[in-house]
This record gives sequence, C-alpha cells and structure tokens, in this order.
Amino acid sequence: MKPEETHIFSDIPPALAMGITVSNHWKNGIELSAPLDCNRNDKGTAFAGSIASILTLAGWGLLTLKLNERGFAPDIMAGASTISYLRPAKQNLYATAEISEDELEQLRNDLQVKQRSRARLAITLRSGDVECATANADYALIQTETAQQSI
Repeated sequence: MKPEETHIFSDIPPALAMGITVSNHWKNGIELSAPLDCNRNDKGTAFAGSIASILTLAGWGLLTLKLNERGFAPDIMAGASTISYLRPAKQNLYATAEISEDELEQLRNDLQVKQRSRARLAITLRSGDVECATANADYALIQTETAQQSI
C-alpha cells in the first residue's frame, strides 16, 4: 500500500474488504479504484452499496489528503448524499473527486477560525470508459483537539 492509502483506510475495514485503493491523486483531486470481483451483485455488475461506498470514500479521502497537506486533520463525516445510478458497472470501479483551490482555502480558513466547516463535492464513478454513477455529497468537518494533535 502507498502511504496515503494506509492513512486513509487503516481504520476502515470495509474499504479494505472491498479492495479500495488510491489509484491516483493530483493537486486538487483523487481517484479510488476497486475490483469488480469484490463488489459484484448476483447479476455480475457492481453492487449499489459498493458504488455508494466508493463514492463516499472518494470525497472523504480527497478532503482528508488535501487538508492534511495543509496542516489540518479534522474529523470528516459524510452528512448527506444524492446518488444517481446511470448504468450498470460491468468492470472495475473508479471514483473521482476534485476540489478547487478556492474551496480548499475556504475550508482551511473556516477550520482555523471556527474549527468547523462544510464541503459539497461532486463525485463520479466510471467502470471502464463508462460513467455509471454520480454523487453530490456533503461532508461536515470539525477540527477537534484530538484531530489537531494527529497532524
């Protein structure tokens, strides 16, 4: 495992069981991947619960990595999400989330001043070259004393 994967998934056994890994990350984004074999339903396509999980973890992982890079380690919780299942996922799963520099700066400022913030992310899931699902997800971020000590 890459160091960022160990940090992200060390306390999330379901993510490990689903085979979720960080397949790529860049300045303002992250891509998670998961094998279809660990996440398929009785029809041989991706299980909707697995799709919801990898979408949620992509947003959570993005916020975790990018805020850690800026010296913050808030508690991050999924607040709400709306998922659209567009097509069956018949191959391995790839979830992508991105955030702008302006949004990251606003989160950083909120955490520094108010010790809390909210983030809204658009996340996509593809299987092969096919977009199979999208999510709009809200996350609550709280900078606690415990979180500050973990930086």
